This record gives sequence, structure tokens and C-alpha cells, in this order.
Amino acid sequence: MIDTFDHEIRVLPERLDRQPSRRRIDHRAGVVLLPLRLFLAAGWLRAAAEKLIDRQWWTGNKLRTFLTNQHDDALPFFRPVMDHVIAPGAQTVAIIVVLTQLGCGLAIAFGKPLRLALRWAVLLNVVFIMAGKVNPSAFYLVMEIVLLFAIADGTMGVRPTSPSRKTVALAGVSVVAALAVAPYIRTIEPAKVIDDPAMMLVFLGVVVAVTLMARRAAHRPDHVTYPQRLWTTWAAGWMHAKPHHRVISDLEQWYAMPSSEFAPPSRGTAVARPLPPLQSMPTHPLTGE
Repeated sequence: MIDTFDHEIRVLPERLDRQPSRRRIDHRAGVVLLPLRLFLAAGWLRAAAEKLIDRQWWTGNKLRTFLTNQHDDALPFFRPVMDHVIAPGAQTVAIIVVLTQLGCGLAIAFGKPLRLALRWAVLLNVVFIMAGKVNPSAFYLVMEIVLLFAIADGTMGVRPTSPSRKTVALAGVSVVAALAVAPYIRTIEPAKVIDDPAMMLVFLGVVVAVTLMARRAAHRPDHVTYPQRLWTTWAAGWMHAKPHHRVISDLEQWYAMPSSEFAPPSRGTAVARPLPPLQSMPTHPLTGE
């Protein structure tokens, strides 16, 4: 279901908005992701509030202490940045951090602008992990990645994107970044890997790459061969954790929705039928709508 919906998402809203009939919005995905959003927003607002009431943070002393304590735990290539970039401007960096955390928390809570706030949050968490502060940054990073994929897929927000060659390129960048950090892994002991910043960045890079490639694999273009249809159906079923016949059934139900003006495709993805003019659309017998 995700491949065809994602491919047609840029066309659907513009055409369906012209219909005079009222359409119900599917809130299921939004309800599922709402606790994640609220938890993430609360985490950023808590972190901002902690710094707002701390006088030592505004002077930069608290940040300098943090850099000193984390120096040995930070990734080796990030230590010069901590010593020669962040530490000399500790007061300015501290103000930027607290304002960014406050802005990210409010934007994620209200949902505007959600994508931009999540991207800034990802950047902050990656910096924290490179500084050796894995917990809770790694867990926040996972939640932010999930929400960014939900926006890209059209589950949330209003500007979804279709998988393309850029998706494959981003997956490649994630793999390269993971390989670049891999030599700095300190341990592979199950009880200690959670505190290893390099291990967590490698793992998250692989997760992002796999998710990007799976999203690309589940995308079905307009004209596909039979093996491609089998592959995209399998990929969509794996992502949705559904049997293949349920994925096909979901596709048929989506295109059979009332007033959807779509028909199940004989091959590839569906093509929207042109809607009749507004004046020729039937009206409700009582309300005239």
C-alpha cells in the first residue's frame, strides 16, 4: 500500500479538495505516532527548562564542565572540536543550545514546523552522541528518525516525498558514515555497547540505510515487470509486517474507496481518473451540498 500511496500523494490532495463531498480523515497513523511526538517534545522541553533555571548554564561554566567530563568518552575526531571550537565560545554555544532545545520541543509538540524541528533535533543528538553522551540522545534520535520517515511517507505533515535516486544516495551516505565511525568502536560486549557512541552511530546509520532502501524497494513505478511487482509487494509486506495477500487486499480497498476516483491498476501503479466538473457533481437532496 505504501508504494502506490507515496507515488500519488502529490496529486491526491489537490484533486480531492475540489470534491464537494465530505471525506473522512484517517486518524489511525496520527494517533499511533502522537504519544511518540508528545514524549519527544516533553523530553526536549524538560532539557530546555533544566538549563533555563540554571545560572551556571547561561555563563557557560556548566557547558565547560560538561566538555571536561566528557572529554575521554567523546569520539577522538570530535575532541578537537570540543577543545578549540565549543569551549572558547561556551557561553554563546550554551545559549544557542538552550534556545534550540526549547524551539524543537515547542515545534514538535505543536507540529509546526515539524520537519525542520526534527532535523535540528537530529543534529543536536548526533553532536551529543559524538561528545560521548549516548543516553538518552540515541533513543531520542530513533524517535526523530521514525517521525521524519512518517513525514516523508505522507503519514504526517503535508509535504511527503516519493522515493527516488536521492533515497538510494542517502542510504549510501548513511552506510559510508557508519563505516567511517566503525573503527572507533571500543567494545562489542552486549552490556556495554549501549554506552559506546561509535557503536550507536554505526547501528543507527545501518538502520537508516536499511529503512531508506526498503522504502525505495516498496515503491512501484508506473510500468513494472512481473518480477518487480513481486519484489515491491514483498518489500511493502515486510515494512508493514503483513502477509503479501493482505498488502494486495489493502491496495484494492484503497482504490475502491468511495469518491476516490481511482481504479485498481492492471499493471504498475494507479492513474487518477479525471474528475467531472463541479457543476455536474451530484448534490445532497436535503442540504444541497
